[in-house]
Order: sequence, then C-alpha cells, then structure tokens
Amino acid sequence: MAGDIVSFIREISCSFSDIAEKKNISFDFHSGVESLVLHFDADKIEKIMFNLLSNAYKYTHEAGVVWVHLHYNQADEKTFSIEVGDTGIGIPADKHERVFERFFQNDMPDSVVNQGSGIGLAITSEFVRMHNGTINVQSEPGKGSVFTVTLPVREFSGNGEPGSLPATPAGESSPKKQSVLLVDDNEDFRFYLKDNLNPKYQVIEAVNGRDAWEKVKLLKPDIIVSDVVMPLLNGIQLAQKVKADSQTAHIPIILLTAMGNQEMQMEGYQKGVNDYITKPFTFEILESRIRNLLDQQHLLEKKFNKKLEMNPSLLTVTPMEEQFMTQAVAIIEQNISNTSFSVEDLSRQMFISRVALYKKIVALTGKGPLEFIRGIRLKRGAQLLEQSGMTISEIAYEVGFNNPKTFSRYFKEEYQVLPSQYQDHKTGRDNK
Repeated sequence: MAGDIVSFIREISCSFSDIAEKKNISFDFHSGVESLVLHFDADKIEKIMFNLLSNAYKYTHEAGVVWVHLHYNQADEKTFSIEVGDTGIGIPADKHERVFERFFQNDMPDSVVNQGSGIGLAITSEFVRMHNGTINVQSEPGKGSVFTVTLPVREFSGNGEPGSLPATPAGESSPKKQSVLLVDDNEDFRFYLKDNLNPKYQVIEAVNGRDAWEKVKLLKPDIIVSDVVMPLLNGIQLAQKVKADSQTAHIPIILLTAMGNQEMQMEGYQKGVNDYITKPFTFEILESRIRNLLDQQHLLEKKFNKKLEMNPSLLTVTPMEEQFMTQAVAIIEQNISNTSFSVEDLSRQMFISRVALYKKIVALTGKGPLEFIRGIRLKRGAQLLEQSGMTISEIAYEVGFNNPKTFSRYFKEEYQVLPSQYQDHKTGRDNK
C-alpha cells in the first residue's frame, strides 16, 4: 500500500488524547517532514504504533511526557524512523533485549495496573521485521524509555509504481489541500485530469476499482472521481463498497459515464453515487461539481454540529452517517454518568478500532472523539442547568465529570460563561 505515513502516524497518535488528558500527561508530536508518501502496511504500522503508545502511556505517571518524533534520513540508503518516548518507569539495561521476547514481563511497581501478557512488544518487533526494519530501545529505570523503529524507504510515485516523491519539509507546507482520488484505467486521461486538478487539490491516482478501494481504506480521500467501466472492479461496484462501509460512507463520489446510459446511472444513484458527469465534458464542469460536493460536505459538518448544540439526541445527516453518529451519541448518553467512560470504551462498543473512530468522527464533526464525548456531556449539563434544579456539583457528576471544577472550566471554554452564570441567566435569576 502507499500513503502519507506522516499523517497516518499523526492520526494514530492523536487518537490517544483521551488517555493523555485522563492521566494529565503531556504529548509532543514532531516530524522533520510535513508529509512523506511511502509503501507500507497500514494495518501493521497501526499495530506497531498502538502497542508502543499504549505502553508509553501505561508506564508513565501522571504529569509525565510522551512523545512521537519522526525523522526522514535522505542519505544513500534512505530510512524513516519513528521514535516513541516517555518519562515513565524505565527498563533496566540488562533487560533491553529481552523486552522483545514473547511473554517476557519486567518487574512492575504495584502502581501499574493492567500490566499485560508480555506479547505486545514481541508482535511489534515481528511487524517491524516484516517491513525489513529494526527496533531498539534506550531506557533507564526512573528516567523513561525511547523505542526507535527504523524502516527502509520505498517511495511512491503516485501511479502505483515505486518511484520518487520529495518529502515536504516541516514548517514549509502550504495550507493542506483537500484530496481527490482519481480512478481511471486510461493513463492519458488520468494525466490530463491530474495536471488540471493539481494546483488546487492533492491528487491520488488509482488504475482500477480494486486499486481505488485499497487506497480509499488507507488514505480516506475527501472526494472520489471515477470512471464507470474498468477492470477488476467497476465504478458502481466501487461506489457500493465505499457507501456500505461506515468508515468511508461520508466520502462523495462522482462517476464519469458515457452518454445515454441512464440505466447505469440509476443503478449508481441507488448505490449512493452523488453525481454523474457525461463524457465528453469540459474540465471546468468537473471542477465545479467537485467544489459543490465538497462545499456540501462542509455544510453537512456545520449542520451536524448545530444539531448537536441544540440536542445531542437529535441528529439529521445522510443515512449511513446518521446511523453511525446516532449510535455513537446513544452509547455516550447511556454512559453519561460514567466518569471513566473513554474513547477506547466508545470504539469497543462501536466495534471499530480507536483510530478508525478518530478518523470517522473528525471527518463528520471536525472534532476528535475526546472533544466529541466531552461536548455531549457539556450539552447535557447545559440542559440540566436550565431544567433540573440540581446543584452545579450534582450536575457535574451526573454528566460524567469527576470534579466540579473541571466541569466548570470546560463549560466556560464552551459557553464563555461559568455554569452558575449560565444557570442564573437561563432560569431568570439574574433578572431578580
């Protein structure tokens, strides 16, 4: 698979924000390059990062630090390194090599709960080996640990073949472009469209529907523009897969079709295709359709957030998104008083991974899952301040905050007033 490994790792890292906040651990992400498109196994890299970050947060005490630093070495033998470090309990020098053995468990203090089975780092090491990479650890008891994964670089040319794509230096990037997945088995036609789209969009290419589906799952483009007639998987079959998967159903799809094929168009609309453009067409028409659908997606996000402000239980979005978000809100509301309910709990009950949940909620709301959960708690708190007659402390515990001061702080950030002022205003007390 090929994709931007920097943004991929950044998303995984950010998905641990709930744990960082819960344990009051600072997190630092830094990359020497803004983006780098490489061949890598997304599932295995996700598991590598999940194991390393889970351990970092598990063995780091409150008020500690966890970091992820990425480095791109452009020497003769190019490498990409992932450094996951922490200020946690550390590992004795004589056990550095043994931590990668199956079932090895270092002696842990009683304060560390859920100490695990000792398999995670062994699996991590195996996945690194499958990438022809290396993993090592630097650690000292009481001073934390740094795990460094070094992978050989196989760069990606953008057309499905190994090639060269320069990395973007950190700090020199322009505002992030929205991404268009362009799917067509005609190389000349792809080149024409890509050449015209490149100034405004990040263009990803796929040579057929099967290739496109793999890139959709990995890269989650903002919009898909696809031909209908292609080998292996045609445009309508691709649309059906995209719209049937809750993690990708929100992505708009434009199909390019031959003139007069109304039956195929009807089938496509039934499968969730958003728009058709009949060949031949001018580039200006395609660009305007792309912009319109992306604008509609943005309005959908704003509309959803407005509905959420009014009432967490009232959601009106497109069918697949409605099903996903209604389920997420219902689970959060069922656990509204549970102070320990976390993003991990939500992902488990939604039957998707933490990272998939993160990507989906960000795509639909513009917020991370932690902010999304907290937002629902605060909206419910606001409703109780208006209607219940409960004290602020009672409301704070009722909506899942384990400290009324924490509730007041986040409430003021959201509403620009303290809960007491909000309650007085809504109940008319400030007019007496």
